[in-house]
Amino acid sequence: VMPVVSAVFAPCFSAASKTILAVNLVGFTITAVTQTHKITDLCGVGAFAAGALSSRLASSASVGALSLSSPSTLATSLVAVWSARLSGYLFRRVCVVGEDKRLRQFFPEDENEPMFTGPSKFPINLAGFWSIQATWAAVVGAPAYLLAAVPSAALTMPTTIAFGIAAAGLVLETVADYQKSKWYAQKNRKGYCETGVWKMSRHPNYVGEVMFWSGMAAAALSPLMAANAPAWSLGICLASPMLTYTLVRHVSGVPMLEDSLTKKFNGDADFQQYLRDVPIFWPTPASIQRALV
Repeated sequence: VMPVVSAVFAPCFSAASKTILAVNLVGFTITAVTQTHKITDLCGVGAFAAGALSSRLASSASVGALSLSSPSTLATSLVAVWSARLSGYLFRRVCVVGEDKRLRQFFPEDENEPMFTGPSKFPINLAGFWSIQATWAAVVGAPAYLLAAVPSAALTMPTTIAFGIAAAGLVLETVADYQKSKWYAQKNRKGYCETGVWKMSRHPNYVGEVMFWSGMAAAALSPLMAANAPAWSLGICLASPMLTYTLVRHVSGVPMLEDSLTKKFNGDADFQQYLRDVPIFWPTPASIQRALV
């Protein structure tokens, strides 16, 4: 039985990866032709939902009908909600703000800059960015894509708790983005957000994202191990929250935002107190109490 069961995992993950690659290829083409990055997050984050759906279709073709109460169904539903919510939020934000300054480096400085050899290396570096984005979606979303291979797995208590952690992370990320948007819309706002959940962490949206993918990975491990999943699939599931945390905490998320805030408010006494009161990432009992007061 084990070789037959294990053989289902590769088609599910492959179907998701191919769909993600296709979505990002279309996004790259549009971006390169129009030289605007406004659809970057719409395609990059939206590809998660497309990948989850593709893995479900691949599973139904291999193992038959899918249970509506299985971990696979819950995983696909949660990823679809996370993907639609975040991609829509980021797309709306970039349309309001006008651009994402972090992506400006991938485009020519002016119409006279030569392709390939200019400072931006357009479109070579842009293609590299979209390739990394596709890889990110394939690896981070793996728990949902691989769970599609075991559509009849039972929903156990540990798996339910893990999904609860993922749902809590989704709620936290959503609330954080909503509160940040309301703060940003204020005409007399100060330079950093310190309302609601932003009192318990300087980056609660990223905390929520790490919680979401940690819960998803934990929910996937037990059903996959019970189905004799190959070692590579378990490894990718574990890599999902690890990659998420590494990216947001040490690469493209927190470091860039913290550097920007420090440059703006380094000499401000209130800002120094803010740094002491609000932890940079994981909430503490004291910061949680401050947020609830």
